[in-house]
Amino acid sequence: MVEEGGFLYDSDSYADDLPYWTVVSGRPHLVIPYTLDVNDMRFVSQAGFSSGTDFHTYLRDGFDLLYEEGANQPKMMTIGLHPRVIGRPSRAAALARFVEYASQQPGVWFARRVDIARHWMATHPFAGL
Repeated sequence: MVEEGGFLYDSDSYADDLPYWTVVSGRPHLVIPYTLDVNDMRFVSQAGFSSGTDFHTYLRDGFDLLYEEGANQPKMMTIGLHPRVIGRPSRAAALARFVEYASQQPGVWFARRVDIARHWMATHPFAGL
């Protein structure tokens, strides 16, 4: 990706919870991590979520801890969603309940990955490794 150029970031990493810089082929490259645990694909895996309530509880518990920790340092909660998985009515309802809950907390920002990348680049520019 970096060699080809034209990409602001990539999300092909589970290595961290926050964006981070790396160097690839001598060039700085931003990584916006992805998640497997806070991910609707766990509805289709054997050891995953069995109901929308399970998903909502997991989202809310994760959010609450990150929100509390975020008072002292940056935090980011990635939620992996796929239209054919989260689009089922009970799953979508659980997500809607979570979005409603999280949006009521002061300072919460719902952002696209490109917005996160631009923000990270502006506030945490590459400083070398």
